[in-house]
Amino acid sequence: MNMAKTPLTPCPRTVAEAVEMLVEEFDDRQKAEVALTFKTALYLLHFSLGSHIRKTCGLWAPDSPLRRDCSRALGRDDLPPDEASDVIVEALWERLQPYRDFNTRR
Repeated sequence: MNMAKTPLTPCPRTVAEAVEMLVEEFDDRQKAEVALTFKTALYLLHFSLGSHIRKTCGLWAPDSPLRRDCSRALGRDDLPPDEASDVIVEALWERLQPYRDFNTRR
């Protein structure tokens, strides 16, 4: 998945903010690509979308508010950046499911 370059913006502080940022950033093709991925295959996005999220959302910072929010979403004290980005990818996938329905009716 080719991630678009965006100007520097503040890092999102919550999973919901991260999802909204990605929805605004993605074009329709990128949204459909995520939506049409089977939930059990989201791991395939780890090195593309997941890497983009880890780099642009500040997940490598140990004190990242977004990373803490990802941890809370799973009921854990702390998550490594890789697992935190997985939480965001899954939340994005859920948010984009209307694109799945739209693209499968064509």
